[in-house]
Formats: sequence, C-alpha cells, structure tokens
Amino acid sequence: MGSRHNLYLATCVPIPARAYDEQVTKYTAVAYFANGPIEFSQALTAIGTVDRPALPWEGTQRIARLGTSTFSSHIVAGGAQLRKGELAGTAILDNEDFACFKDGQVAFVVTDDLSKQPYSCNTNYWCPSIAV
Repeated sequence: MGSRHNLYLATCVPIPARAYDEQVTKYTAVAYFANGPIEFSQALTAIGTVDRPALPWEGTQRIARLGTSTFSSHIVAGGAQLRKGELAGTAILDNEDFACFKDGQVAFVVTDDLSKQPYSCNTNYWCPSIAV
C-alpha cells in the first residue's frame, strides 16, 4: 500500500474578509494531511506559510518550512488556466515526492496560533504522494 500523505497548496484570507477592504492580506500556505485526502481526513497534520502577501504558485519554485520538515513545489507556468484534475507540477516534503493537480474547489478553515484569527483557505493545487 502506498503513502496516504497529501499536500494542498492554498490561498488563504482572513474571516470575515470584505471584498472592498484593500488591506486584506491573502497568503499562500501548504497544508499537510498525513492520513489521506482532506475529504476523508479532516485532521490537519501541519500547515506552513509559503508567501505573505500571497504570490502566484505558478512558474517558479516555492519553498517553506512545514513544522520540522522542508517543503518545495514547482507548478508550471500557466497552471492556473488548467482544468481541475490536470497535472500541474510536483512537490517534495523532505524526501517524499508528490504529483500536483489543479484543484480550485476544496476549501478548509484554519486558525492562526498567535492571533487566533480564522482564515478561509481555497486549495489551488492538490498533491498526493507518489511514494509506493
């Protein structure tokens, strides 16, 4: 049986976010679910900020700390125009490889540990492990 590890590359906004508020700071984050896809395992294992304010995932390598682990991703330029489920790039968490697919539909909520501010996160890309 293969790895159940899943990564979600997401863009997060504070709740409540007002569309007219220019000061709303979106950020990009990587969410790690160790026990299967978010649909089946609602227990978030770890989340790490990638860029604040948010930068596009596409066309460049993104690197972040995820707990004690190191994360990196490379989403193809033009990945934002792909349809849901199309292959968009790759990611690595420590020494484990992941294939990344366009998403845009899965959402989840997290709370900042320091400020207790809740954030709504929309998944841009879903990356299941390819480890066997």
